[in-house]
Amino acid sequence: MCHLAYTSPEVRDLAWSLCSPALLQRRDAGVHWPDDAWYASIGKQFHPQLSHLDANPQALHASLAQRRDRRLGHYFETLWRYWLEHNPAYRLLHANLPVRAAGNTLGEFDLLVHDRQTDKVLHWELAIKFYLGTGDTRQPANWWGPGKHDRLDIKTEHLLQHQSQLSRHSEAQALLAEQGLKVDASWLIVKGRLFYPRDTANSPPSGANPRHPRGFWLSGGHLHSLGQARWLVLLKHQWLAPIETTAAPTMSNAELIEWWNDTRPGYPVSLAALIDGREVERGFIVPDDWSRGGPQPL
Repeated sequence: MCHLAYTSPEVRDLAWSLCSPALLQRRDAGVHWPDDAWYASIGKQFHPQLSHLDANPQALHASLAQRRDRRLGHYFETLWRYWLEHNPAYRLLHANLPVRAAGNTLGEFDLLVHDRQTDKVLHWELAIKFYLGTGDTRQPANWWGPGKHDRLDIKTEHLLQHQSQLSRHSEAQALLAEQGLKVDASWLIVKGRLFYPRDTANSPPSGANPRHPRGFWLSGGHLHSLGQARWLVLLKHQWLAPIETTAAPTMSNAELIEWWNDTRPGYPVSLAALIDGREVERGFIVPDDWSRGGPQPL
């Protein structure tokens, strides 16, 4: 994957955001899900700029520093906006354009984009999602966000029925007309990872891209079953591209078990397995009652 060619964490995240496989691969009327070939092509075309950024990342750092919202979704969106502002194929028209009616906000367009080749105006909705599978993993309703605040089937339905349909509202059409715009197509750009229960045979949920990024999850009481590696506990901003570093404070299996037992964080913790400084596996440790419990802080 193209992100492995870069050393700057932010540039690797940008490359991963562009060219990693999509989380979902669906065919739904009235909305377009870009396929992996499109993602790979834009990453390949942007490689010269990414290589330059890797040596001189100041411009990307400056763009990221302007964020007021530090949530992971906004980080992901800022990376896409940076690409839109520096690529020759698409032009960013508006970002986070709100649609209001009678003082209420109906929603906002994540990105309005001009396709220079087709001369069409595209509405892009972006999402970065991480879900842990439980029970019958073929069912999207059994895939939960780490904090149990989000679920794959609910998010997919919201994307299809609400977010991607914003341009159909009369209020949105009037707003766009004021800008001299008319949306020609809506796209759903959804990236992330699905985490499967450790050491069990599980099927992906319906609608998942067969090539989606994967990981594992297991409860703290089963940490002894992990293979030998150096383990790095990840902060949320490190959840995108695979890690490559020899400078991070990693732990052995025994140290990881001791750390978990001593800290008992009470919420899911993301971690990466490193061998020779390169990530080989991504996972979550969860409290022993996670699969039975309700929403948790994260």
